[in-house]
Amino acid sequence: MGKTSYATILSLAYNTLGIFPFLMPSMIPEVFPTMKTQDCPRRGPCTNTLEFDLAIIFMQVIVGAALMFVSLTLKPGKTGLLGAIGVFALTQIKHITVDGLIPPPPVMIMTAITLLAILLAPGEWGKRVFVFYCCFNALVFSTNPLMVLQDTYPTLTEGSEAFKVGKFLLEVIALYLVMSAIVAATPNRKLGFAYAWTAELSILAKHVIINKSGPPPPLIVLSCLIVALYWVEYGYNNLKPAAEKAVKDGPMKMHALLLGTAFAPMFFFESIGISFPMVGLAAVDESYVYNGFTAMLLMMITVFICMVGWMEYTGAMTGKMFCLYHYFLSVAVVFWDFQPTTTVMGKMMFAPPLMFTAWCVYIVVTKDKQA
Repeated sequence: MGKTSYATILSLAYNTLGIFPFLMPSMIPEVFPTMKTQDCPRRGPCTNTLEFDLAIIFMQVIVGAALMFVSLTLKPGKTGLLGAIGVFALTQIKHITVDGLIPPPPVMIMTAITLLAILLAPGEWGKRVFVFYCCFNALVFSTNPLMVLQDTYPTLTEGSEAFKVGKFLLEVIALYLVMSAIVAATPNRKLGFAYAWTAELSILAKHVIINKSGPPPPLIVLSCLIVALYWVEYGYNNLKPAAEKAVKDGPMKMHALLLGTAFAPMFFFESIGISFPMVGLAAVDESYVYNGFTAMLLMMITVFICMVGWMEYTGAMTGKMFCLYHYFLSVAVVFWDFQPTTTVMGKMMFAPPLMFTAWCVYIVVTKDKQA
């Protein structure tokens, strides 16, 4: 990776020091504050609830998936792939030999095939099988969690507390599989890590905003910091002169026109109490309320939009700054998209920042002067 990557150092810390505590059952109430951990009959000893036992096991799987990602982070190529699939295999062996549980048989079979492919397949085929393994299992875990959970816990029923806990944890495991696939499949490793950690933000936002759960606040802050650092290291510090010019001539100029013709007028009229039907702020977010304070904020936003648009159109703003602020702006937009009060119209209207971010990323990645 060349010079020291602070994003990578934080990534390793997150997936080791930050994740290891989840091996302790006492950490589970931190993630699921309302979980009932034990059943205590009037006679006889207390026993763990099914959801608590399930959480213990699947937290271990999450730690294994985190170590899979650590292996890919530390070692590029075949060595990292072997370490990644080896950690996943050892996790399954532990559950069979120590816990007396049977992991989903299809996953065990695919793990063995992937391990053999990495060891024996020629050329890039081992990596391709690994990427398929990660993507396929992530898809199954996300779309059919009941089947996966019942392979290990046959008595589990859909809609039960155990199912809700298991589905939540399977989403985290699926996320790590997707992140691992992205890193393995992307030729430029630093770009791959930037993409992977950006994908992590989507599940993090869902769990924190919608599920009202998720990792402790320090890990949430660390996740956002890692994403920001990876994009600064790749998409800001490494922006070449050709890409700088391409950003100015393409997305920055078009963005300035969009601000001047659409967003600046919209926020100005909203600031004086005029809200247009279908496209007004009340139509894009059900929680919107017009009052004196929001009027002031909207007027301030109008001023800043006009100022930023002028700097973009005249070229006073650098292409690097345009890329950088859109990286962070996209995180804010995605965060808002997950709010329950955000309407479909709102998501559509505020999709342009994501489009401009993708455009900038394409220019930075391809170094295409015509992009």
